Amino acid sequence: MLITLLAMLSYLYGSIPFGYLATSILTGEKLTEKGTGNVGVTNAFKVGGTAAGIITVAGEISKAVVPITTARWLFPDNLFTVLLLAFSALLGTSYSIFLKGKGGKGSTAALWSVLLLSPWSCLLLVVTAVILSLLARITIQVKKLQLLFIPCIIHLVERDVLFTCFGLLTSLLFAYNIYYRTDDFAYYNVFQQKPGLKDNGSIDQ
Repeated sequence: MLITLLAMLSYLYGSIPFGYLATSILTGEKLTEKGTGNVGVTNAFKVGGTAAGIITVAGEISKAVVPITTARWLFPDNLFTVLLLAFSALLGTSYSIFLKGKGGKGSTAALWSVLLLSPWSCLLLVVTAVILSLLARITIQVKKLQLLFIPCIIHLVERDVLFTCFGLLTSLLFAYNIYYRTDDFAYYNVFQQKPGLKDNGSIDQ
């Protein structure tokens, strides 16, 4: 019961739209109605400015730190609980109950979750992400290859079924977000594409 309650609380904490709140307070703008409509770091920086972006970064990092630290404190040596709380927070980040299912991609929270859980996996994922981002200047489609690296690298480093399942679920979550939501980098022309272009090739209306 306690683990279930903590998983629900982790989801609720992950649902806190720090970017939406910071942008609204600092500029009066509704982040879900501006730019890509995502409430993550990139859109917060672009719409809300530097201050809103920094607040969003700190908030998104806390979505990894708080659940994982809590799980390790209450359930030491219980990897399942740690991973469950971490993933519950990621779900909340992507599908916030406070925003009726809207949210961000969850990249920042996921990156810091992997960093806290498996530093070597995080390092390898960052290296592959940088390489794929550079290749994405040629075609945005190669960014999707990162989805394959998440469970594979975690499995190779940790050699643990639970860790691998966490990586696979995280990868599937990102895949859903990539398909149904506008890519922030593509929208803001980071990869030399026209604003409004989704990474699945369709135009965001």
